[in-house]
Amino acid sequence: MKKVIFLLLIFCFIFTVSAEEKVTQLGRHPFYKSRDLQPADLKVIALEKAGEVKQGFEEAGNGDLVFAFLEQIQKADVQTMELNPGDTLHWMLFKKGRKVQVKKDVVWAGKKPITVYHFEIFREGNLYEFIVPKICGNISLKNVNEVPAPVCVLNVEPAEAVLGTPFQVDMCGSENAVKSTAKVIDAAGTVLKTIELTPENCTAELILDQVGEYTIEAYVEGRYAMKSTNPCELTIKVLEPPPPPPPPPPAKKYGTVKPLAFLIEGGPGLLKGTYTGMFWARAGLLANLVKDTLDAVFTLGGGVPIKGAPWKSFFMGNALLNLHAGPAFVAGGLGFSTKERELRKGGIDLVGELGINLFRSNDSTGSLFGELRAPVITEDRSFEHHHKLLLGFRYVF
Repeated sequence: MKKVIFLLLIFCFIFTVSAEEKVTQLGRHPFYKSRDLQPADLKVIALEKAGEVKQGFEEAGNGDLVFAFLEQIQKADVQTMELNPGDTLHWMLFKKGRKVQVKKDVVWAGKKPITVYHFEIFREGNLYEFIVPKICGNISLKNVNEVPAPVCVLNVEPAEAVLGTPFQVDMCGSENAVKSTAKVIDAAGTVLKTIELTPENCTAELILDQVGEYTIEAYVEGRYAMKSTNPCELTIKVLEPPPPPPPPPPAKKYGTVKPLAFLIEGGPGLLKGTYTGMFWARAGLLANLVKDTLDAVFTLGGGVPIKGAPWKSFFMGNALLNLHAGPAFVAGGLGFSTKERELRKGGIDLVGELGINLFRSNDSTGSLFGELRAPVITEDRSFEHHHKLLLGFRYVF
């Protein structure tokens, strides 16, 4: 059994070696006669010898390649190179007499390199590398290489977005790309936008101005105008923006909005000295120093005791600073009072108020407050017998 296998290996080796066609000399059987073959002559060969070229390609087993060859050679990038001893060719066309013939599995076995023209022809995903020796014009297929097909990879983030939010179109994952194209299509099938990308700039921002569902169809173009064939399509949605939140309720305002306003105030009160009841009223001015925060209040008026003698009507006035804390306020300052009873004295009062704003309508406010008036500075006016307690309603306008 081992002897059989050994003999088979020897036979295959001999067959392989004998299958190679060694060529040691060129120019004896030229496909195109020219003493000085130039790159432009290759186009002439394709035009004048198209029938013979087709015959040779078919005999070589590449008849399906001949039309691509005849078309592309007109624009091929022809370069000059050396064919070195030992270099191999798939096949070589030549003419013996008037007959086109083909040598396959050719090995250049000459002693020196020879000058050849080199160019490439692309067909159906394969790149065919041709050489034409300058000395004879024999068209020869040197190599066949598969060109990697382009593969399209499309990502769009986010998949859904509120109107006005940008989408990010990303084709950076595509393979073997020379350029990429993404088309934005609406529900009616209309192409709204076409986005062109390259491997160096493979992302783009997309903003759509209508609510709805859109399809993004993409493809990648590779070398030799090869286009990707794998599915490359996504659907995105543009959503209605949420309704705006309701406006916050207007902040409550507690002070006057005018820099200077009039006011009237009045109400019941108590006069110390067995706490006798009274009614009082004042009028004055309110100067707004800090909006909704601080006012200066100046008032002048009088009071009338409920009881008669020795009680008597009197005058009083205030100069206060009024500080707001929300609807509540506190005021303090100095005032004066004339005597409210026979055998008493009038004088300076220390005034404090504590109150709350009840309402504000346009430029007017209404407040309820309590007031304590305590005698200060003036002699013979003790707190025990000369303080006053007032309850009042104030209207600022």
